[in-house]
Amino acid sequence: MCFSATASFATSAVLGATGVATLSKTKNRKAYLLSSIPLLFAIQQFIEGLIWVSINSWPSLTLPLTRIFLFFALFLWPIYIPMMILLIEPIKIRRIIISFFCAGGAIIGTMFFMNFLQQPEAASVLNHCIYYPDQVLRSTLLNCIYVFIVVCSGLISSRPIIKILSLLVFASSIITYVFYVTNFTSVWCFFAAIISLILFFNPQK
Repeated sequence: MCFSATASFATSAVLGATGVATLSKTKNRKAYLLSSIPLLFAIQQFIEGLIWVSINSWPSLTLPLTRIFLFFALFLWPIYIPMMILLIEPIKIRRIIISFFCAGGAIIGTMFFMNFLQQPEAASVLNHCIYYPDQVLRSTLLNCIYVFIVVCSGLISSRPIIKILSLLVFASSIITYVFYVTNFTSVWCFFAAIISLILFFNPQK
């Protein structure tokens, strides 16, 4: 979590346990990517916990850990989410539309992460949260495109659980922008991670 190492590790533990339980209940192979989301967020939150520790104790590790966290935040999620939705979508016309979001996610994710790697800077603590300097490298328009890809690919899905997840993620992005805009990357990832816990109750696994 963005507010302390202890909170990050605790959140990671809850997500990890939920992720394992969700995967163990999943019978449909096509739903494995969906059921893996809490587990992936558990890893990401654990990395952020290590970032907190490194800032306070091992600053030489902060930049490598920042790269790993931003690999998830900037590159993995805009590609993973549309692909996961495409894989479980049964309606052909919706699959065709979602495939365009897959392409857009690959483009925007690659742009964001490569942009950061060209000017890498370690995370720091700002406003009692983790601040990722990647935000200064991106325009508001590109940030909106990122949110649009992640959210709207889910709204196109015919699966109710995906629609609910997408609406909650969109609401969390607005809340984060209003109250934590400086720490947007860290806080929005935390909210999205917590929201992913509802996948444990997905009846279509």
